[in-house]
Amino acid sequence: MNGAGWWCRGGWITEMSDVLLTDDHRWPLDDDGHLADAHQWNDAFAEAMAARQGLTLTPDHWWLLRWVREYWLAYDNPPLMRSVISAYRLHRNDPSLGSAALYRLLSEHPIRQACQLAGVPKPDWCI
Repeated sequence: MNGAGWWCRGGWITEMSDVLLTDDHRWPLDDDGHLADAHQWNDAFAEAMAARQGLTLTPDHWWLLRWVREYWLAYDNPPLMRSVISAYRLHRNDPSLGSAALYRLLSEHPIRQACQLAGVPKPDWCI
């Protein structure tokens, strides 16, 4: 295969400017690298995007992605960090968890990365 790519459970992934491709699917991305049509999201997209970022999704990642999607679907906005932390504390039944726990899951920008992996548009407040 020519060009750069990543291997994912769904097949070989290539990046063509604003498209994420696997052997089975083609997902258009917006200018910020988020899924152009959030309603096309599925687990395969999340796995492909995670592979592109060098991540292996764990059960906690899946919980976070699904929680962010549900929040976005309910409020038409991505959640703020403090909302995610509160929900994650409840999910893990650990009131001591803070933002460091989210940075262990997604080390760059946890909310933006979660939105990207969950097929949710980039938060307006995110630079």
